[in-house]
Amino acid sequence: MTKVLVLGAGGQIARWVIEMLADSKDVEMTLYLRHAHKLHGKSPKNAKVVEGDVLDRKVLDPAVKGQDVVYANLTGDDIDKQATSVISSMKSEGVERLVFITTLGIYDEVPGKFGVS
Repeated sequence: MTKVLVLGAGGQIARWVIEMLADSKDVEMTLYLRHAHKLHGKSPKNAKVVEGDVLDRKVLDPAVKGQDVVYANLTGDDIDKQATSVISSMKSEGVERLVFITTLGIYDEVPGKFGVS
């Protein structure tokens, strides 16, 4: 069983990742976001939801503990502080795999509204 922590789970790209992993019998997800109401629809059966800010290590560290992969879909003016917090938490919890996404389409390589054909 691969355990995946999705930080910023309410983000546009994260929604696609969650959908792709939702039916995987060998994946267990933890969906981490500041406001759980931003999750559209119900959480997949293979996911649990943690409400918190990545800058709050008291919430972040327990969510990181035991994960195999951290997928960070974060943004904001303090992205450097967020990244530092995520890396520090991963180091303290012994998690080594990270996928970090910060933006989509900065060069207009994704025309139109994301996810719409």
